[in-house]
Amino acid sequence: MIAEEQQSSTPDGDDLIHDPAVLDDDQPATVKEYQGATLQIGSEDNVEDDTPEVLVCQPSVGSGLSRSRPGSVIGGSSVRSTASRISMRPGRVQTEVSARSFYCYKESHFERAVNDVKSIIKPELDGELRSSWLLTEIDHWDFEREKIILLTDNSMFVVKYNFINEKLYEYRRIMLHVIHSICIGDFIYPNASLMPERKHGGIQIRFDRGEELSFGQKWNPWCSDIPWVTLSHHPLIYNPKETETTTYNVDEFFETIVAETSKVFTAKRPKDTLKVIEGPIKIETYASPVSLVFNQSAIGFFRDRNGVSF
Repeated sequence: MIAEEQQSSTPDGDDLIHDPAVLDDDQPATVKEYQGATLQIGSEDNVEDDTPEVLVCQPSVGSGLSRSRPGSVIGGSSVRSTASRISMRPGRVQTEVSARSFYCYKESHFERAVNDVKSIIKPELDGELRSSWLLTEIDHWDFEREKIILLTDNSMFVVKYNFINEKLYEYRRIMLHVIHSICIGDFIYPNASLMPERKHGGIQIRFDRGEELSFGQKWNPWCSDIPWVTLSHHPLIYNPKETETTTYNVDEFFETIVAETSKVFTAKRPKDTLKVIEGPIKIETYASPVSLVFNQSAIGFFRDRNGVSF
């Protein structure tokens, strides 16, 4: 069973908590860890040209988090990242006027949002908060939405937060020890898809144990238990001032989650190895004009739209 927790709010403001890790008699359920296998890299002679490169990351307690970076243009809460490994949308630019239409970009809004939502962290389960990002999640129906990502010692949170009324809508908790692979590369659609090329990349964190989606999961656009998370840069990274700001940079998140998950593997799954796969990430969408309009209009992002905010 994948250890996740979701919280949502009803229209009248009452919070509903759905925690599959707690049974009806309030006794914590036993989490069954997925026992993976260490991937062995074969000879180059046996690999096709279009086969994704698979990197085997050995758990390392001291990796990834000790680098010092100069300060960001938006203040001390963000610092500059290393050179981007993930391709960006060609030709896309966010002007300063356009950038400031995002409510998250207004003064201290992101910092306040993180302070508001970090109460979902349970120290006895998740450990301490290590870092936070504001990224774009791409769901299984190809819809892009703005999400706060929190990374703790043992968990990853994907949080939907309304920056306009400063309210937590819902969140997912993913325990790091159930992750079996992290993919990095460009997004592609199936060969028969009518969707235009995305021409940019991202990452996909998988905890599906190789199982196919059920009919209900695949054909329900509101399904919230898809066993992977697909993330890309936040649009604000296309502002020339914020090109390498870590808050919006999925490169920085990729580097950090690989390091943190490797630490957890060392402690909880010492016989297993985290797989990092470098290659195309397929989005199973064939013809979705609704998602095209949704994404081009940035409806999944909280913005001031000429006096109308949503």
